[in-house]
Amino acid sequence: MKTYHRLVTAFAALAALATVATVQAQQDVRVIARIPFEFAVGDTTLPRDTYRLSQMNGHPEMLLLRSERSGAFVRVAEVKMARDDTPPSLVFHRYGDQYFLRQIRLEGTSRLDLPLTRAERDAADRRTDGAAAVMKTVVVAADR
Repeated sequence: MKTYHRLVTAFAALAALATVATVQAQQDVRVIARIPFEFAVGDTTLPRDTYRLSQMNGHPEMLLLRSERSGAFVRVAEVKMARDDTPPSLVFHRYGDQYFLRQIRLEGTSRLDLPLTRAERDAADRRTDGAAAVMKTVVVAADR
């Protein structure tokens, strides 16, 4: 009977470990960044917070941004680049007080580009004194 209990316990422990490994393998955290302002990603506006950015296994074109309070999925395009030692960062386009996430620079040889959204296009087209809104690039450092 003791052998049976040991076998069942060992099998349950193995199943639990396999489940945890599978859940962890579904998301590969690429970078962690503290964003000090509200920003738009895709059709979602996210509050300032610390975000973990993960690509989904089996769907590398999908990026999950999540914090303790909120999150969003967005489609990205991975661009391969020459190897450099630039630390990871997030690149935003800023129009007035609106920020739009446009790019995630990864450590190593790639970056993730986000598509131009209608909201960003509208912000760029807004007229102030007869001129289009000025776009500024804001780079936020990230950790691996």
